[in-house]
Amino acid sequence: MYSIGVDIGGSHITASIYNHIQNKIHKESFVYRKIDSHGTKNEIINGWINALEDCRNTMDVEVTGIGIAMPGPFDYYNGISFIKNVDKLSSLYRVNIRLELAERLGFAPANIRFINDATAFSIAEARVGGAKSYSRVVAVTLGTGLGASFLIDGKPIIKDKRVPDGGFLYNQYYKNEMADDVFSSRGILNRYKSLSGKNVKDVRAICELVEEDQAAKKTMTIFGEELGDFLKSYLADFDAEILVLGGNITKAFPYFGDELIKQLPQMKVKVSDLGEKAAITGSALLADNLYYATIKSTLKLM
Repeated sequence: MYSIGVDIGGSHITASIYNHIQNKIHKESFVYRKIDSHGTKNEIINGWINALEDCRNTMDVEVTGIGIAMPGPFDYYNGISFIKNVDKLSSLYRVNIRLELAERLGFAPANIRFINDATAFSIAEARVGGAKSYSRVVAVTLGTGLGASFLIDGKPIIKDKRVPDGGFLYNQYYKNEMADDVFSSRGILNRYKSLSGKNVKDVRAICELVEEDQAAKKTMTIFGEELGDFLKSYLADFDAEILVLGGNITKAFPYFGDELIKQLPQMKVKVSDLGEKAAITGSALLADNLYYATIKSTLKLM
């Protein structure tokens, strides 16, 4: 069985054919395209269609479905975008993406399925990645924002007394600041500026200064300490067995990981090794009808 896994961001689409028997992405089918996020509805969808057709044509196999990881707000159960009043993809507001793609690509609408992008990462880790041997998994993505997902046996849990509402952590507070403003790229950059009085371009630049700049070293130390301090109560409430980290900031794990782990001495902590393949893999897994049946009701709540 083969499906296409898709990761859609504000300005790009990435797709690849996924082999469900071997649990792997076929690298030769990998397609990446830039998309004009300010374009019209037709311009954006045409760009997606072209990328998906190019992906499907890379291999002579029967593709049974398409799974798509999308940012929100989005009706993942029905496939309708509710993105508006932001800088990207606003022309798709209230557009039924499922029907648009199904008609153009020749798929039954029911075989085009959607999931939140952070949740797609967590599904991949929990079902075929580094957390597949664990039942209760918390996956966190660290990048421009803070993403999170709580899973039991590979199923996202978003309405439960053991998890914050929606399974979200970005909108929780830490020391009177929203977590998304602390545990993100801008949070790290702001911390470094407060300690050094200097502006730098990105987190990588701070990591490059760690050996010679005490403010840079302290920035990453504090980030690890506070991230662990923030997460530990949520992990404990959920009885989590493993914490999996993804996102661009995990490239800096050597500079904050020790301090994070000190805050979570009883917790298995793992950095994802799926990289950019995680969201594609997680979305592709939606084509598995047996698995999809277990999460359909959850999608209605996202």
